[in-house]
Amino acid sequence: GDTDPAVHVLAVDQINISCEGAALSSEERSSFAKINVTAAKFAIAASSFEKARSYIDAGMILLEPQHWEKQYSLCLQLHEMSASVSYMHGDVRNMSIALNEIMGNVKSFEDGLRSSSLLVKLLASSSHHKEAMSNCIAVLSNLGEEISTDVSFTIVLSELSVIQTTLANISVEQVRRLPRMTDKSKLNAMQFLSMLCMYSLISEPMLLPLFSCRMVRLTIEYGFCDASIVGLSTAGFGLFTFTDDILLGYRIGKVCDSLIDESPNKNALRSRLCRELDCSLKAMVEPNRTVVPLFIDRYNSAMMNGDVESAMLCLLAYCTGSFYIGTNLVSLTKTFKSCIDQAANYQQTNTLHVAMSNFRAVLHLTGRSNDEVGIKSYEELEEIGKNTNSQLLLRRILMSQMSIHFYDRNWVKVMELFEKNPPSKFNNVLATGLALYGGVASLTLARQTHELKWRRIGEEAVEKMTKYEKVSSVNYSWIAKLLRAE
Repeated sequence: GDTDPAVHVLAVDQINISCEGAALSSEERSSFAKINVTAAKFAIAASSFEKARSYIDAGMILLEPQHWEKQYSLCLQLHEMSASVSYMHGDVRNMSIALNEIMGNVKSFEDGLRSSSLLVKLLASSSHHKEAMSNCIAVLSNLGEEISTDVSFTIVLSELSVIQTTLANISVEQVRRLPRMTDKSKLNAMQFLSMLCMYSLISEPMLLPLFSCRMVRLTIEYGFCDASIVGLSTAGFGLFTFTDDILLGYRIGKVCDSLIDESPNKNALRSRLCRELDCSLKAMVEPNRTVVPLFIDRYNSAMMNGDVESAMLCLLAYCTGSFYIGTNLVSLTKTFKSCIDQAANYQQTNTLHVAMSNFRAVLHLTGRSNDEVGIKSYEELEEIGKNTNSQLLLRRILMSQMSIHFYDRNWVKVMELFEKNPPSKFNNVLATGLALYGGVASLTLARQTHELKWRRIGEEAVEKMTKYEKVSSVNYSWIAKLLRAE
């Protein structure tokens, strides 16, 4: 328990060298396999994932021939670690092998929970978000949490109305007074609900409030845990996205910021919640130029924790945010290339394709639209978005194309895209971009053609941006003034 990690790792390195080709007893093999497990844990804690891989492999070699029957607990531990470290490396093949081995030998539902969560991550990394969410829902059912995905906008607003009332006066002190969540079944349910929140944001955003509201209710009934911060943050994000109560969503986000600061897992939580807290709630209210640099810190923290999924999303957010705050396009090109290369390396396909769609706008503005080998066309990306039901990818393709036409002052093309995707129910960063692009384009066309429909769309954009101006004058006053001037 009090073993110095450096001393332990050094000893294991020497033992592994001496084990090569040696005739070991069954007890020695088992003992040496166990100390390799401990060494792998130390290596993971030190963010030395390559070293961890070597200890896991050494431990695997030392297992008995009928290891699942004779060394079940040790074998389960090694295969779970193998799958986890493979995921950190983007090694889908070895991750799949380890998970299949576990699924074929696991003795109970509880023993398979860790591998179930890793399987969900594997599916999501390959853009199989529907299957990933279905797996989460099946696990939650076994944990006593039945989830219905038959949802309408009316149901969403009803759920959010209850949460709006529940969290209207939320404070850090109020949350601190909650007992710790100790029910193992509910703790596991919170983890799978957290994953559902992450993937519904990509493919089924209408379901997001249902999952986050369930997490808030479980927190109130069973107590607080780190995943409660995910639930609260996502509930705030839901209020921001689906209602007019943007400031309550932001205030919930500030409470979550304080709770994260108090958590031993604060770096992991900040990276996990980069989209909900930083990209959305903070970016809507606080000066964008102070928010965007946060994303690269979140990326670094996630990489240190081996959370490549969150890391790639944070790096993508940094690239996208940098584009919209007017970062130098030459340096931005390098950053986007790095993001695309890393997303491909770590097999994070949705992030890869979203990065490509955003990068297309950068390439156009630098006059190099056809120079980059391997960057898919908008048509190819749109086909991928439809086939994988990635609403996030389809939204980013829309904004990237609108950015290009807006830059080229092709107002007709801007409005063609705008009319196919009007900003209806959603108060989010996409809606502000649509209001800017659609507002300027429609008011310009109204002046040129004197058509009333363009004037009407332009006036709606002015009204929407005036509302956003009240939320954050520093971010939206200039846009509101630009639209009113048109």
